[in-house]
Amino acid sequence: MLDRRAFIAAAAGLPAAMLAGAPARAAILDDALKSNLKRLQVMRGPVTDASFDGRPVLVTFWASWCPPCRAEMGELADYISENGNKVSMIAVNWMEDFAGPVSQSRLRRFVDIIHPDISVVTGNRALSEALGGIFAVPAVVVFDGQGREVFKLGGGRGEIGRSFITRRRLTGIVNGLS
Repeated sequence: MLDRRAFIAAAAGLPAAMLAGAPARAAILDDALKSNLKRLQVMRGPVTDASFDGRPVLVTFWASWCPPCRAEMGELADYISENGNKVSMIAVNWMEDFAGPVSQSRLRRFVDIIHPDISVVTGNRALSEALGGIFAVPAVVVFDGQGREVFKLGGGRGEIGRSFITRRRLTGIVNGLS
């Protein structure tokens, strides 16, 4: 019998190695990962070279059917309102069809609540794998200005679907990079 994590990974079609629950390796925001992010289907605000201008980069994975994802987007908008664009943010739509057929109207409404300074794209399996496997939403990965992963939350690691980044926690992470 599959445990919850294994079931979610299998349903998402992720590699068998992820089913073992091995600890995720730290990702590097290298040229290959940047290129993947720039090639993703744009929903609003493309990912460009300017997205990787030496600021920390936050990549968040979300789905429109996910209530914690909605709460997280509010926290990110509040962070931007309080701190400006200290962090480049990319919102990756991921596992949208996991909860059944995709509702285009629900998806559009969700994209409309995302802060306009956040690039919104549709994810792919290669991106998930490059970040150590994202098999639950919400998930957040933060890279420092040199492209080193400094923080990861969710994505099926730890309490599935119960954690999201708050503006307070993000402020602490970014301030700790100085």
